[in-house]
Amino acid sequence: MPARAYSAADPLTGLTTGRSLDLAAAHATPALLTIRDRLLVALAFSSGVFEAICFLSFGKVFTAFQTGNIVFLGLGVAGTRPPAGPDPVRVVISLAAFAVGAALAVRILKAFNGDDEVEDSDIFEAWPRRVSLALCVALVAQAGFLAVWLTTSPSGLVSNILISLNAFAMGLQMNAIRSLHVPGISTTAATATFISLVTGITAWSHTAAAARRLTGVLVGMAAGAFVGDWMLGHAHAYAPALPVAVMAVVIAIASVTLKQGPAR
Repeated sequence: MPARAYSAADPLTGLTTGRSLDLAAAHATPALLTIRDRLLVALAFSSGVFEAICFLSFGKVFTAFQTGNIVFLGLGVAGTRPPAGPDPVRVVISLAAFAVGAALAVRILKAFNGDDEVEDSDIFEAWPRRVSLALCVALVAQAGFLAVWLTTSPSGLVSNILISLNAFAMGLQMNAIRSLHVPGISTTAATATFISLVTGITAWSHTAAAARRLTGVLVGMAAGAFVGDWMLGHAHAYAPALPVAVMAVVIAIASVTLKQGPAR
């Protein structure tokens, strides 16, 4: 049975270090874990592309980084309005849609929890089927984003629809990836990943694989934002097509390559 603790605290500082337990490692080969980590980087890249598209196209609003939206909400309440500040209506739309997506992911993850005869805490696959199912729902929402983007003229209503579609998808993705229990990893916001990387470096506690994974997710998200910005300027109509394709490829690879039976 794998260890149930998710992380280890540094005995001197009391801080959670980078040498957290990768619970899937007890049952998955290093090759499968490497594939999983690359898929996580790809999802972070996809999130970065979409976040750049939404932020630059719809004003000061995030669809994945909800901490930023909460700050923007405070600015809106204070009376700061576009162009200096955010549109509070769009901020609320993003927060609400993200919450709905996150809640739906929980329902999906609980509904497809694998072998009922084994406690869920004792099953740690590299990429359970329920994660791909939640990401499939997110993919449908992002495909809808692409369809609306390609076929509808820009307007306030259209922008609000697009914001809600991608925020909904990001909420699904967030909880789907959280359910993998990969230490320090978030593919929709970089704060937790960044602090995990910095803390592990400070404490000299990272394994090589953990350092590569954390760094890869951070670089992937930044690279995605760069590519999203570039595509808006050079291939505007097809900018959302890239992250949608990346999400589809991630689901396909995970479903085929990381398909495992429950590990006991």
